[in-house]
Amino acid sequence: MTDFLARLTALAATGGLDGPDGLRYNAPLPELAGHYGDPWDGGRIHRESRWPHGFSWGDVQTVFCHCRRLQSLSLPVWHGELELPLAGGGLLTLDTHVTESALIAALTAAGCRWETVTYENVPDQRTLEVAVAEEVRVAFVLTDRDGHQARDGHAAPEGHDDAPPPDDWVLNKALLWGYDHTDCPEPDRTLPDDGWGASPN
Repeated sequence: MTDFLARLTALAATGGLDGPDGLRYNAPLPELAGHYGDPWDGGRIHRESRWPHGFSWGDVQTVFCHCRRLQSLSLPVWHGELELPLAGGGLLTLDTHVTESALIAALTAAGCRWETVTYENVPDQRTLEVAVAEEVRVAFVLTDRDGHQARDGHAAPEGHDDAPPPDDWVLNKALLWGYDHTDCPEPDRTLPDDGWGASPN
């Protein structure tokens, strides 16, 4: 099993990356900034308000609620490689090519159960969705990438779209999210304003 596949399996099993102190659903933003260093500011999700707000560490894209707790993260696996944050700062670059059969074997070995979600209007995509907890989900989006685009980014050969999809699809992206907080506390206004932890909207 590759290092990246092991991390995806841990994400499905625990709802987080990089252990109990790492990126995980409901993790406080100041705590993660202390663990990984300051994130890159990705901007507002909605134009009219500062929160929810996007941040990233390396290629890990995250969204935080106004209570400064992690609501979701996404991994753009289609890039072919990702830069993942390291504790204390710095980045680790990993090859992200994962086939469906390898992913299913890893999830099965870890005791994970999933639901396969498909959409009639997106025939070249399916999602394996894992319920990590009642309110937390991890999704692995798989695509027939070869059916529409060659791996080097060039157009697929003429007539290739008419061919049946390959037996082994590839992972396109991985997602973690949670449903709305049932008890969403206000940020602690006694904390110093670090640019996110205590400042108002």
